[in-house]
Amino acid sequence: MKSLTSIIVPTYKEAENIQPLTEKINAALKKEKIEYEIIIVDDNSQDGIEKVVKSLERKYPVSLVVRTNERGLSSAVIEGLKRSRGDILVVMDADLSHPPEKIPELIKEITNNNADFVVGSRFVEGGSALHFDWYRKMNAWISKMLARPFTKVKDPMAGFFAFPRTIMCDLGILNPLGFKIGLELIVKCNPRKTVEVPIQFQERLHGESKLSLREQFLYLFHLRRLFMYKYKKLAEFLQFAVIGSIGMIVDLAFVYISYGLLSLPFRIARVVGFVFALTNNFLLNRRFTFPDSRGGNIIRQYAGFFSVCLVGFGVNWIISVYLYEHLPFFNRYYLVAAFAGILGGLVVNFFGSKFIVFKSR
Repeated sequence: MKSLTSIIVPTYKEAENIQPLTEKINAALKKEKIEYEIIIVDDNSQDGIEKVVKSLERKYPVSLVVRTNERGLSSAVIEGLKRSRGDILVVMDADLSHPPEKIPELIKEITNNNADFVVGSRFVEGGSALHFDWYRKMNAWISKMLARPFTKVKDPMAGFFAFPRTIMCDLGILNPLGFKIGLELIVKCNPRKTVEVPIQFQERLHGESKLSLREQFLYLFHLRRLFMYKYKKLAEFLQFAVIGSIGMIVDLAFVYISYGLLSLPFRIARVVGFVFALTNNFLLNRRFTFPDSRGGNIIRQYAGFFSVCLVGFGVNWIISVYLYEHLPFFNRYYLVAAFAGILGGLVVNFFGSKFIVFKSR
């Protein structure tokens, strides 16, 4: 039996592009005798796409899914993957920026067992995006650098890619933000070998680009999610440390207010700083570092966090007070002594929080 290729095309306000896209896909795949289906997933554009697809259905293996309860390119792709029947899955944009004539080349890399994930890439030798201005070039470079902890692919932002059904992970674990479903699949389906095929990325044929500042912010949040997924323990510690640095600022501010402005004894000032910083850290860690714990009793958790941090504060307080009282340099620069104490308690606070206060139930 011939294998079937499913081509998933997410759309929003792309009705004008569907006919030329379908015709070009058919011409490219018919030439190579590739059996295919096109699944268009539309986010209720109300731009006449239903009529266009209905006319195309008479001649081509194309179907339309209109979603009315959800929007977003990535979730549209996931919906298309759920409905697909093919052994090989291809994802591409509707606007003809991705060249349909390259689909057979992507498929061939899979059928020849050269790769189990193939990217239509703008940034390998032979690829191009000639219409990009300096801003889009800079944006693409920064996005690529930010994706380096997850993949060495030179065009991880690509929306044109193919992979065999055999590597498709549980779709329930996919939760991408914004447009970058390809990067999500690379991280969570974990292909053994990824190959990039050069493409000439074109300006869209009709309609307006969906790229916006909002999408760029969503990309940053998406990277955070992926980091939490792939490097969970390291991500938790780094996030705990970042929140701890915020708490450090709170701590130092209240030490300065208590000791520098109100002239309270330094020992008392350290306690004041600790309490305010602890409360700040508890609320932020509960919300961001250990979000699964938010169903627990907040009073009990705060009491536990306070108790755990007392141990860390014991280290914190001993270091900072010892430095302040025994070394003249720290007597003069008391905030540095306080800072050294904060660092001393960080590891104790993290492990106590992870395995005692916010442990998974």
